[in-house]
Amino acid sequence: MAAIEDKPDATVGRMLERLNKIENLLAGLGDTAELHKRIENLENSQYTNKDVLTFDEACKYLGVSDSLLYKLTAAKAVPHYKPRGKMIYFKKLELNEWLLHNQVITVEQAKLEAAYYTSILPIPKKKNYGKRNKK
Repeated sequence: MAAIEDKPDATVGRMLERLNKIENLLAGLGDTAELHKRIENLENSQYTNKDVLTFDEACKYLGVSDSLLYKLTAAKAVPHYKPRGKMIYFKKLELNEWLLHNQVITVEQAKLEAAYYTSILPIPKKKNYGKRNKK
C-alpha cells in the first residue's frame, strides 16, 4: 500500500520539475516586450533574403523615405519595374549597383591618377599672350 501512496508524490514531483524547466526557459527568453521587438525585427528584415523587393521593402532596404523613392522612380534615376502598371518592384542586385555607382575616390587614388596622367601627358608650354617674341 505504501507504493501506491508514493506514486502521487512522484507524479507531483515530476510535474514540479517540468514546471521549473518551463519557467527557466521563459525567463531565458526575457521580457515579452523585448520578445515582440525581436520578432518584429525578424519580420521587417525578412526582405533581405528576397531577390525582388516591393516598394516598401526597397524603402527600408535603401533607408530612404517613400517620397524620395517615388521622386527617384519618376525621374527614372533608380532602376525599377512596373509589371502591372501600378505596383513598383526593384531588383536587389540593381539597387546595390545603383547605391555604389558614384564612388568618391580617396586621396591616395587621386594621387595615383595624377601621377599617371602627368607621366603620360606632355607638359604644356607656357604661352606668352600679348608679349613680343625677342629675336
